[in-house]
Amino acid sequence: MKTYCKNRLVSYSVTAFSLFNRATSIKWRRVKDQIPTRKTNAIAALVALVFGTARLASAQYDPVAQFSPVANPNGVWSYGWESVPLGSPFNLFPGAAVPVPATPGPFIEAWQSPAFGELGIYYNQTAASQLVTIGSEISQFDPGMLAMNTGPNDEYGIVLFTAPVNGIYTIGGTFEGIDTTGTASSVYLLANNVVVATGNVLGFGPGSDVTLASGPILLGAGQTLAYAVGGLPLNSMTALMDAQVAAVAVPEPSVYALLGLAPVSLAVRAGFVRKRKAAIL
Repeated sequence: MKTYCKNRLVSYSVTAFSLFNRATSIKWRRVKDQIPTRKTNAIAALVALVFGTARLASAQYDPVAQFSPVANPNGVWSYGWESVPLGSPFNLFPGAAVPVPATPGPFIEAWQSPAFGELGIYYNQTAASQLVTIGSEISQFDPGMLAMNTGPNDEYGIVLFTAPVNGIYTIGGTFEGIDTTGTASSVYLLANNVVVATGNVLGFGPGSDVTLASGPILLGAGQTLAYAVGGLPLNSMTALMDAQVAAVAVPEPSVYALLGLAPVSLAVRAGFVRKRKAAIL
């Protein structure tokens, strides 16, 4: 009977549970005392593996630094608009960015729709501050500034982020009025085309700043986050600054499988202990 128990001990020692606190030549009383420690250590190690994997796979996305005047979509970023109410279908601006006259110029770049002249996503690619006149509105663009303007029927200007992989995401940024006579805009953050944060920008310059943030938000690959301006009369040019989407990737299924082995391993070990106890008695 003792030989049978010894063989069973060798058999179980090659299971996944043997990675954690393997016992050698322990009498029944000592095995019994150490079971809680093995359970704790096994689970703690597997949980650490899951969270350690998540921390290793992180990324940050910046709609200003990654702006493109030639591609739409541009990697994870898309430039477009939605009709009122917010949550309507998203529409890409067609073609390529167009030059918009500026002073001292020669121009800044903008994604626009021919049907909605002032509606667009604007970017000052120059190293100088630029004044841009659209209708009766004069806007001041600092170097490297990205801004959003609404349409004649209050259509929303939107900068859309599409998740490249499954992950846990956060979104944030600061909206600032750059209409020199005073901006009045409604601003939004969206997740999968649903509003998750909103505010109102009133005035011109840093005194009008509204900072919004949301997350963590679990997204599947292809799901979206977005910045939006519009929806109300008299909305005007609004800059988007310090904007960032940050991501931590969800661990691979194989990691979850390892976590799932913990209860299996514990059950196997518990069965061994019961059989060993019965054999000794």
